[in-house]
Amino acid sequence: MQPSDLTVLFTENAFGVTAHVYGPDTLTDRNATGPARRYLPVTRPLAQRGLETGVDFGADDYIVDAGLPDGSRLVISPEQSGHTDDTAPDWLVTHHSSPDDPELFEVVYDSRLNGPDARNAGDVSKLLAAVDEHLDDLGVPSREQVRAVREGAESALHRAGFIPVVRIHETHHRLPAAMVDPGERRVAVTRAVDYLRSAGYRFTCPADLIDHSLPPALPPARSLAQVSETIAEAGHTREAVDALSELTAPGDGVLDQTVAVLQETASWWEGLGGAADPHYAARLRYIADMADGYVREIRAMRGDLADRHAAHPNRPRSAALVAAGGPNARVLAALATSPTSTRTLTGHPAEAVLASPVGAVRAAGPRR
Repeated sequence: MQPSDLTVLFTENAFGVTAHVYGPDTLTDRNATGPARRYLPVTRPLAQRGLETGVDFGADDYIVDAGLPDGSRLVISPEQSGHTDDTAPDWLVTHHSSPDDPELFEVVYDSRLNGPDARNAGDVSKLLAAVDEHLDDLGVPSREQVRAVREGAESALHRAGFIPVVRIHETHHRLPAAMVDPGERRVAVTRAVDYLRSAGYRFTCPADLIDHSLPPALPPARSLAQVSETIAEAGHTREAVDALSELTAPGDGVLDQTVAVLQETASWWEGLGGAADPHYAARLRYIADMADGYVREIRAMRGDLADRHAAHPNRPRSAALVAAGGPNARVLAALATSPTSTRTLTGHPAEAVLASPVGAVRAAGPRR
């Protein structure tokens, strides 16, 4: 899947500005109603590989139709004969290479009675394993590659100042809650659009959220020393968040890349032959999992800092921030909080993470 296969939709309402990243993997779940919902265990894994899927009515029952990058089609037909609503159907998977000749196809998997895979019957995991092997042979992007493309869009939003909102059924991004100045919102959205455009992503955005007078922007490339220096001199939370995003951006941020390096080193060490040391490899994986939990905690703190959106009381505002259309002194004073005041919970996802015991945060990091 390419960046152009994803679309970022920006919207503005009374609660602020949000951005949703839409692609085959999200649209499959979003459009799953009726028979489509019934076959989500089959269509969702296909969509996670960047394939556009649909559920149509075939000769005997509904079929799953997935379009491949080369223009061919994968058709998955459930065989319901001899099955009830409580039992899984058998499966027939065919690869149709020519849209003009429906009779020209290759059988990929057949678990129907007397089929070569009949022993698997209605086992969906065996079905998907066979389909994945066929897709691998065709060079279709893996789930990891598709996930990396999505992370690229999320990284662009992250670096532009957006905050991730993770819910059970969907994930989206939003601007900080305290970013109420319309001009400042336009600067942030325009920067996000520039970052997405430079990486080849598509986007849909209301015209009044883009400031065409601003020069095109590219994501900054900072060394860690520059990140530290920028944070030390930051006069506003927005400047600190911008610099911290170099570390916390999903996928290509310094912290995520560090975890990935540790995991890859563990895998390399495991395959070292006679010099392999399972103890050290397992220890590296454990450290990587611990680090991943801390990365999530730091990312949540970054989101909390972005939501505060206030000037630092002991740092002057930089000329760049003033030129960028930040809030004026009266707005900053209204948004600033007293250091002695009791913090009011806002419902932001970071609060639940920050309130968790350290042990719980550590355990939350899945293995990469």
